[in-house]
Amino acid sequence: MKKYGIERQTMAVALIPILILAVLLETSFILSRIADLDRVLKDRASLIARQLASSSEYAAFSGNRVLLQQQAEVVLAQQDVIGVFILGTEGQILASANGATDQQIIPPDWRSGQTLREDGHSLAVYRAIVTTQLLLDDTDVADTPNMGSALGGVFIVLGKNRLNNEKVRMVVMNLTLTAMVLLLAVLVAMRVARRITLPIMGMRTAVRDIGGGRLETRIGEMQVIELNELAQGINEMASQLQQEREHLQQRIDDATTALRSQKEHAEKANFDKTRFLAAASHDLRQPMHALGLFMGELQNRLETPEQRKIVEKVEESVTAMSGLLDSLLDISKLDAGVIVPQVQEIEIATLLRRLTEAYEPLSRAKSINLRIHTTKSRVRSDPILLERILMNLLSNAIRYTQHHGCVLLACRKRGDRLRFEVRDNGPGIPPDEQENIFREFVQLENSARDRSKGLGLGLPIVQRSSRLLNHPLYLCSSPGRGAVFALEVPRVPDLKDLLSHGSSAVAGRPAETEGSFTGRRVLIVDDDELVRKGTAGLIEAWGGKVEMAESLAEVVQRFEQAQFELVICDYRLPDGTGVALAELINQRNAHKPAFILVSGDTSPEVLKLVADKGMHLLHKPVRPAKLRSMMAFVLKAR
Repeated sequence: MKKYGIERQTMAVALIPILILAVLLETSFILSRIADLDRVLKDRASLIARQLASSSEYAAFSGNRVLLQQQAEVVLAQQDVIGVFILGTEGQILASANGATDQQIIPPDWRSGQTLREDGHSLAVYRAIVTTQLLLDDTDVADTPNMGSALGGVFIVLGKNRLNNEKVRMVVMNLTLTAMVLLLAVLVAMRVARRITLPIMGMRTAVRDIGGGRLETRIGEMQVIELNELAQGINEMASQLQQEREHLQQRIDDATTALRSQKEHAEKANFDKTRFLAAASHDLRQPMHALGLFMGELQNRLETPEQRKIVEKVEESVTAMSGLLDSLLDISKLDAGVIVPQVQEIEIATLLRRLTEAYEPLSRAKSINLRIHTTKSRVRSDPILLERILMNLLSNAIRYTQHHGCVLLACRKRGDRLRFEVRDNGPGIPPDEQENIFREFVQLENSARDRSKGLGLGLPIVQRSSRLLNHPLYLCSSPGRGAVFALEVPRVPDLKDLLSHGSSAVAGRPAETEGSFTGRRVLIVDDDELVRKGTAGLIEAWGGKVEMAESLAEVVQRFEQAQFELVICDYRLPDGTGVALAELINQRNAHKPAFILVSGDTSPEVLKLVADKGMHLLHKPVRPAKLRSMMAFVLKAR
């Protein structure tokens, strides 16, 4: 097998594909162009025949040969037309315009249905002259004409001389251009191949080695100046890549070590934060709960107005501390991600009725017109978090609206969502402060930190809760024009609203009724002595008979000695939980007492467990009025 040098092989590799591609493209172009020219000629002949047949209908029908002759001569004047014949129904020529005899143009079998004859010199097209009839009746007009009988036909003959000349000229021009391009490509390929083929092959091999990870590869000196500079650049690049790889590897090792250390610290910090939240949620609420109970008992023992005034001030401080503790713990829980939303269907009418009852007294105290537009719609959300969001928004609106102002809570349907809007005509919020108000302890109108104007934690809780629920929150406000806070919540289809309409009670919410506790036997179970004594003293002041216990074992002994109508139990006990205690007592006693669980643990697991058991739960610190209301409810239900 004969071998060729790299120069010839390079030329062959460069030119053969170009030659093949050029021949294929040129052939395809020429054939396509010829086909286009033939098609254009045929379309033109058919169009002329159709137009002549249409315009000759009346003259053929009336036998006006003069008019037919004029039309034939007009058509003959068009480009490429060499013959025009208008025939009658029997094939006789009514009019003609051509330079050849009739027998040379008209085929003998024109009645056989042949409408096109073509050879290398001419193209003949036949078109029948048909009468057009319109179908009319007394009511409607026909949409399309009805084709009647034939009155004759027309033959149009177009010559191909100009078309053939155009084809020849096109082929010659394209072949000439192709030959010139190929010749130029050969000359350029020969010139370039002789000078750069070998150096390029050497550099290609070196670059492949470098790309394969062998960064120590270097290219020798080249005879061509430009290629030599390129080779030196490749060598420098390889050297820098080698250094960068070593440096990058070191940085990766250091970053991996640092990231592993930061991950460990973050996991430890998150664990410590979670542990702190769990401890704070229980331990910080315990003394606050006991303090509230002692305050309730103390109110029943006061004798003078001065004493009551002092106790009221202390109770205000306790309430403020309790609210601050709740808000701080809520913020920490939302940031830590320990709150798991319990999404369910919520009846908006019931929710709005509770908000109306809660905030009407506050709005009346400031002479504010509070309007809450109710709706029968239902939404899907966490009922506790959603109510907390709307309570914070309403509380802020009433707090910052001047006397004799107006606050509106409206619900509007937006497709598959329900949009809650809280509007007020207060001082408004400047655009540059609208992001800051969602930060902790930021209050634009409370630089003196007046507790009566809130703590600055309501809107941060609103923002975090809306993000947790995936409910978009919007703010629109400007100075002097009030503010609008909007929250969008997924809406339940209206069909479910109709099916569930009429239910207005909320499960698990006690009625706000109070009864007499005189003679009622109540057992207080808590491992904190202050809480036990505070709760016992408060219930005894209400007329109840109270005994105390601090563990499950002691409760069992108490029930062996006496029966109790109500058990108020802490959720966490030294030897179990309040839920376990309730199950134990219900199993051993025929007369089942009422149960109220009291806990400082607000974790989702506890809430779900208590809800599944159908038990009543109060969160520490518990206000005496709330405890009294719950006791009256469960005792009445029992």
